Amino acid sequence: MQRHYAVRNPSTIFALMLAVTLISVGLVALALPASAQTSLSQCNGTDNVGGQAVECHYTVTNNLDGADTSSTVTLTECHGAANDPPTLVCTPSTTTSTDLVTTVNQCNGSGNGGGGTVVCTVDVINNITGTMTPTAATVNQCNASGTGGGTAPTVLCNPFPANTTGATVTQCNESGNGGGGTQRVQCTVDSDSTISVIDVTVNQCNGSGNGGGATVTCRTGLTNIVTAAQPAPSASPTGGSGGGGGTGGSGGGDTSGPDTSGAPAETTGQVVQVPTGGVGAGGGSTSGIEYLAVLAMGLLLMGLGTVGLILRRRTGARI
Repeated sequence: MQRHYAVRNPSTIFALMLAVTLISVGLVALALPASAQTSLSQCNGTDNVGGQAVECHYTVTNNLDGADTSSTVTLTECHGAANDPPTLVCTPSTTTSTDLVTTVNQCNGSGNGGGGTVVCTVDVINNITGTMTPTAATVNQCNASGTGGGTAPTVLCNPFPANTTGATVTQCNESGNGGGGTQRVQCTVDSDSTISVIDVTVNQCNGSGNGGGATVTCRTGLTNIVTAAQPAPSASPTGGSGGGGGTGGSGGGDTSGPDTSGAPAETTGQVVQVPTGGVGAGGGSTSGIEYLAVLAMGLLLMGLGTVGLILRRRTGARI
């Protein structure tokens, strides 16, 4: 005699399916790589009491080779008493990422106390594999700066005037105001600074050093190094096919090589040349994303199969 047991509560089935789906989505979310920060920021809005010094430096190296990207950032942050280097306490650090750094913000709204000093620099090196020609960086700097009295010139900037809207480098605007010494705003952008497919913008030392006797000294350098991609290695040539067996007789075959009469025939296997390089570990910010759909589908099917097995057992016949 067979007995059939039906599932009495449909909500149980729904709850099981929902749980399986949530677990699948959660596992896929864990597989997503974290996106590293591409905007750097330090030393903003600091040391605004009279007689303080802020000195901050960024050195950024970006690497771009097709879909492979990486970056290394070295930063140094220093604080202390103005015009007293021994009091400066500096904190250096170095970090790496699989993402490119595209924005640098530092030393804005800082050193606004009387007699304060602001010294900040940014150096960016972009290593690019491919074919492109970098172009000159645009600059917007030292506008509305060095006002409030003092012996002229109160501003010594290069290039100047420089007021391009949406510039690559925007620095030292509305800074060094409130009176003070001559040439109290000295800001430069390296004359060989360029832009490329890696679009890095710098925003520093704006609205800073606005106090009687304060000084602002800032610099930016942008370098793009382009290296042509290496051609794919060609296959190694295989040995010529002999026609007769290499006995030195007149029976044909390739006799242009060394005389191998009496020597055993040498067999040379085909050489497969392996391309050098390969995909670096990490794969950049999109590593693994191309497999997420397959992973999600597999996990969902496994979950539905489990639910089906449970239902089958509950509805199966028992003798």
